[in-house]
Amino acid sequence: MSPTLLLVSGLPASGKTHLGSRLARELGWPFVSKDEYKQLLHDHLPELTRAQAGPLSFGIMYHVAGVILAAGGSVVLETHFYLGLSEPKIERLADPHAARVVQLFCEAPLPELKRRHAERVASGARPHIDLPFDHAELPGNACWSPLALDAALLRVDTTTPLDLPDLARWVRHNG
Repeated sequence: MSPTLLLVSGLPASGKTHLGSRLARELGWPFVSKDEYKQLLHDHLPELTRAQAGPLSFGIMYHVAGVILAAGGSVVLETHFYLGLSEPKIERLADPHAARVVQLFCEAPLPELKRRHAERVASGARPHIDLPFDHAELPGNACWSPLALDAALLRVDTTTPLDLPDLARWVRHNG
């Protein structure tokens, strides 16, 4: 049976990490999140710039997911992907392992995204991850919409209660 590459995408503060980590546990699959690698890089290389940490953390994330897929395992891959840039990387990741790609697109109204992000910044818990910004300044390819992939897609409103067992069944059925 081919492995599944579950992508959890969406804008910053859309609930990707919260949903992706819980769903990974429900599925029994590894959870690979770019922000975890970015934080590790900053913890061990404090002089690293934001411009350096972003591409490095994406590279590590894709590498780790590839190792899991190569071993025949399914994986949950979570980050704010970029339309037009991420799709070829995902295809190069999935194709050699005949992995089925499934996408969950997390979304919430813009005022809620702004509120959640402001709370994160104010908490100071992830100083290299949760930086102040205005959503209106995000580029058009910053995951305002799902990735353009030939894959099963489910849009998830993260402001409503989610049934993890139902989501897991949907992933398994479509993966």
